[in-house]
Amino acid sequence: MGDIGEALFISTLNNERASCCVQDLRTGTDLMRYKGGGTMQPHSLQMLEDHFVIAANSTKPLLHVWPINGQEQMTSIRYVVPGKVNALALTPDSAYLVAAIQETIYVWHLNSGRLLNTLSKHYQPINCIRFTDNGEHFVTGGKDGAVLVWSLTRAVAPFGGGDSEENAPLYNFNDHGLAVTDVHIGLGGIRAFMYTVSMDRCCKIYDLSDGTMLLSIVFPVSLHSVIVDKLETSVYVGTSEGQVLVFHMDKVPRMKEYHLEEEESQAFVGHTAGTAITCLALSVNAQQLISGGEDKQVCIWDVVSRQLVKSISQPGAITNLYLRLISTSRFHPGPKEQKSFADNLKRMISPDDDDDCIELLITEEYPKAPKFLEPNFDNSYDGSAGNFVSLSDDYEDVAMSEPEEESSAVYAEMPEAAASALQVELAELRAENARLKLDAKRLKDVNIKDQIVTPVQSGKPPKKDKKPRKK
Repeated sequence: MGDIGEALFISTLNNERASCCVQDLRTGTDLMRYKGGGTMQPHSLQMLEDHFVIAANSTKPLLHVWPINGQEQMTSIRYVVPGKVNALALTPDSAYLVAAIQETIYVWHLNSGRLLNTLSKHYQPINCIRFTDNGEHFVTGGKDGAVLVWSLTRAVAPFGGGDSEENAPLYNFNDHGLAVTDVHIGLGGIRAFMYTVSMDRCCKIYDLSDGTMLLSIVFPVSLHSVIVDKLETSVYVGTSEGQVLVFHMDKVPRMKEYHLEEEESQAFVGHTAGTAITCLALSVNAQQLISGGEDKQVCIWDVVSRQLVKSISQPGAITNLYLRLISTSRFHPGPKEQKSFADNLKRMISPDDDDDCIELLITEEYPKAPKFLEPNFDNSYDGSAGNFVSLSDDYEDVAMSEPEEESSAVYAEMPEAAASALQVELAELRAENARLKLDAKRLKDVNIKDQIVTPVQSGKPPKKDKKPRKK
């Protein structure tokens, strides 16, 4: 098995050499190039089941899938979607795909290819989609300045239709004045902090547990990207002027809105001035920051000193940066991995099928299954003591046969003294059981005789209760 390393996936607007290339972050060597997918849409590059790469075409209504160790697309997969995808995201287990086409959200089940739901609550095209770390909720940010938090459970199993009130977003934040460009969600599921950036120069921090905005940081320039370290102590934002600015959470002001001055901000300077920083990524140990911009450069920075460690030139403007901790042997040529997702995606929502069922096939007989006698439907019990019939001796013999067989096997494994003691105790229990059965039969005979003799001795039928007279 190869060494575990950090693989950096890079896509650009120029797809002449490849749609996406993969480089080792530590050594800078090329690991793989994925071809034939055209230009990748921003916020659409994802790993699928750890063995495949999926991305959206920026000009066509297509999703492309590559095996992680192959340059060419999978010929058996053809994902044609209803329109050009603006952004997409996968659940951590790669079971569900959420894609944005203009202002509409589409939810697919990848294993079956079924389109489960469509959601339309944005008023302008959606720019980015992000999932929480547990995959139970996802967030969409659009050009209308809205940030919506959705429950995946309600999205895949809608109540009364996709646009009904029951399927409304969990939270609807409209605090941004211009288009939302990027979203980052910390650790903790629905209890995490969410960070959003916008063209209105604001970075807003929300608490997803109660849906409140904790802080709004106003920067000097427009913001295009955001990323936060695992401890959520430092917030990095990419600006429209070619700089990466950092804000430290340990210096949070007491006010809800804070204006960050230029002299206060710590900047990473190395990109071409006046070009937007469109993508950000952090190494696993949070010691290196990776930034990509419209100047066709991927810069690797030392976080502590803010010094430029390495600059990688690309053929076009950077559209996606995706960092993944993975074994380098995954990229070696070899047998293709078995996929568990569908070959195509449905473009229409499948109608509800009430006849869906689960069939269980029992291929082996269970040896410990209890044995029962066949029921006798010729005799019936009307509830009276005279027709009460006790269990037959045959039934009891069947019930007792299994313990006898099991006990003999147990005796063979036990010491001789202990086995003889247990046999004596078992004989006493059987004698007591026979005595109780005999007493029960005698009591039953006495009860039946009393019911027969009592009406004959009186000579009269039993009196009925008299109804009280009306006054």
